[in-house]
Amino acid sequence: MITKLLFSVLFSLSLIVAHDLTGQAIPDTVTAQQSIMAEVGGFGSSATQTPFWFRSRQYGTVPLKGPAGILRLGVTRQFGDLQNTRKIHAKVSVEGVANVGSSSQLILPVAYASLFTKNFELYAGRRREVFGLVDTLLSSGSYAWSGNALPLYKIQFGTRGYVPLGFTKGVVALNGMYAHGWFSNTDSIQNSFLHQKALFVRVSLFRNRVRLYGGMTHVAQWGGYSDKYKNGATVDGKISSSLETYKDIILVKQPPNDPTQYSSHDLINQAGNHLGSIDVAMEVDGDQSNWFLYYQHPFEDKSGVAFQNLPDGLYGLRWKNRRLDNYSGFRFTQITAEFLTTMNQSGFNFDIGSRLYNGADDYFNNYQYLDGWTHRQRVIGTPFMTRWLDSREDLHDLKGGYKDHGPMAISNNRVQVSHLGLLGQWPSGTQLRALLSYSRNFGRPMSIDPRAPFSQFSGMAQLSLPVDWLGGAQVNMALALDQGQWLTNNVGGWLSLRKVIQRR
Repeated sequence: MITKLLFSVLFSLSLIVAHDLTGQAIPDTVTAQQSIMAEVGGFGSSATQTPFWFRSRQYGTVPLKGPAGILRLGVTRQFGDLQNTRKIHAKVSVEGVANVGSSSQLILPVAYASLFTKNFELYAGRRREVFGLVDTLLSSGSYAWSGNALPLYKIQFGTRGYVPLGFTKGVVALNGMYAHGWFSNTDSIQNSFLHQKALFVRVSLFRNRVRLYGGMTHVAQWGGYSDKYKNGATVDGKISSSLETYKDIILVKQPPNDPTQYSSHDLINQAGNHLGSIDVAMEVDGDQSNWFLYYQHPFEDKSGVAFQNLPDGLYGLRWKNRRLDNYSGFRFTQITAEFLTTMNQSGFNFDIGSRLYNGADDYFNNYQYLDGWTHRQRVIGTPFMTRWLDSREDLHDLKGGYKDHGPMAISNNRVQVSHLGLLGQWPSGTQLRALLSYSRNFGRPMSIDPRAPFSQFSGMAQLSLPVDWLGGAQVNMALALDQGQWLTNNVGGWLSLRKVIQRR
C-alpha cells in the first residue's frame, strides 16, 4: 500500500506543477543580441569506429564511423530589450553540422524559436538539453536524457532555471518543464510521440551556503504504427494515440480493458514505453570551493519507482575551484567523479510471484518499440548502455534477455562504470579537459552470455587554445583511446578551429 501511494504521489506531483516549469540542466547564458558560431575540423582513428568519447554526448552530430571532416555553423538572434525582464522576448536559433567522410550527412541539432520572460519560456523545435541533477560538463552522462542523441522536435513550456517561491523568501525554488515531442520514424515504429515532464525542488539553507535538491524526470514514447507488427504488439498495426491514451500516459495509468483499442502488450504492461529517474543532490559553497553531491535513481516501471532496484543508479561528486588569487602555472578548476551501476534491475525474473512488482526491467529495451530508448541510432540516455551495433563485431551476437524473444537493440544494459572528469587551465586561458572511464559490461538480465563480463577503458584528453587568428578564435585538439574487450581497440585524433562573433 505504501509503495502504491509513493508511486502515485511522485507522478502526481510532477503533473500538478509541470504546466509552468522546465527541467533543463544546461542554463541559457547567452546574453548577446546576436551570436554567430563557425567551426571547421576533422578527426581520424586507427579503426573505422569513431572513438567512444569523440561521439558520445555530442547530440548525434559526430558520425559513428570515420575519418570525417566536420563543419558547424550556428546563428542565434534575440529580439527585444533584454535588460527589461518584465517583457516577453523572442529568440530564434539554428545550427547545422555537415560531416564529410564515409558516412556524409547534414544535421540540424538546433532549430527552434522561443518566447521567454525572466523566469519562463515556451519553445518549439529542437535544441541541446540535458535533464536531471548532474554535472553536465564532465559527466559520463545523465541517466535518462544525456545529450547523446540528436534532439527531438518538441513543444516545451517551463522555467528558465530555478524560480524562487516568494512566500518562502527565496528559500524554496522550483525548476521544471512539460513537453510534447515527435520521434523520427524508425525501422519498427513510425509516427510515435514523446511525452516528457520534470520537476525539481531546491531548498537553500544557512544563508544559501547549502542547497538541497530533489526531483524527477519522466519520459515516455507512445503511439505510432507499423506494417511489420502482428496483432499482440499492435491492433491492426496501430498503437493507440487517442487523447484518452495521452491522459493515461501523463498520469501513468493502466489503459482500460478494451482489446479493440489496446494490444495485449499494452493491457499486460502499460501504454507507452516509460522510464526516467528520481534524483537527489546536495550542493555546498565553501570559501574557496564548491561541492555538488548527486544520485540519480533509474526507473522503467513501478518497481523502480518503489526502489526495488536499489542500488542501481548514477552516483556523482563534483568539486569546483573558486579561488580568485593569481596563479603562475596550471591548476585544476573542476573535478567530477561518478559511479554508475545498473546490475540489479529489480531481479532477473519477470514474474516474481506474490511480490507486488515484476523484475527483469531490461533498461532501455522495449518489446513494442524495438529500437529501444534511442533516437536516430543513438541512445538517448547514458551512452554506457550500448546498442549491439556499437560493440565489437564479434560481440554482435551477444546472448541475453528472454530466450524466445531474440536479440534487442540494446545488447548491454547491465554495467558498472567508474568515471573521472578533469578540467584545468593555465593563466593564458588554455584549457585541458579529460574524460577517463572504466566499465565492466555484463550484457542484459535474464540470461547471461558466458563470455561476460567485458572490461573496457575509454578516455579522451582535449586541449583548447585561444589564438589571435581571425580577430580571436579557439583551436581544439584532442586524443582519444578505446582499449578493452567491449569496443574496438582504437586511437584517434581531433583538430578543429572555432570562431564566435557576438553583437551586443
